[in-house]
Amino acid sequence: MATEQNAVLIELLNRLLAQWTAPGFTTAVAAREGVVLDSAALTLLSILNNSGAQRPSALSERMVTGASNISKITARLEEAGLVRRMPDPVDSRASLIDLTEAGAQAGQALRRSGSTLVDLLLQGWSPRDRAELVRLLTRFEAETERVAGALRDSS
Repeated sequence: MATEQNAVLIELLNRLLAQWTAPGFTTAVAAREGVVLDSAALTLLSILNNSGAQRPSALSERMVTGASNISKITARLEEAGLVRRMPDPVDSRASLIDLTEAGAQAGQALRRSGSTLVDLLLQGWSPRDRAELVRLLTRFEAETERVAGALRDSS
């Protein structure tokens, strides 16, 4: 029984991840709030909006891409006036990528677009069902982090 449920869960997660990370989906959701960027730029903007200024190497790790790709994405966002490079106060040899005021506004619009999407997806769900979804996903995320850490430590 558990094996069958595991297979269903894995398939559901794969389909959800594919949908939520599909470039057409992410760009359409953001565009509803007036943020018109490619999906990679949206991801970088979202990371900076949620976590603050980052070194390019940290962005590269979070986005699972190479440094040259981060440079290209950053250049597009700089050209749009949404990010700036600044010296890292901890290490003057390094730089940080940070949001400009316009970037912070775009980040807030991106957050609103996500909230609007969740409201649309959970329309008709009771507050109790919404809370239960958050509780279970929080638990699932914590277990994922725990197992990922154990796997990293064992290799």
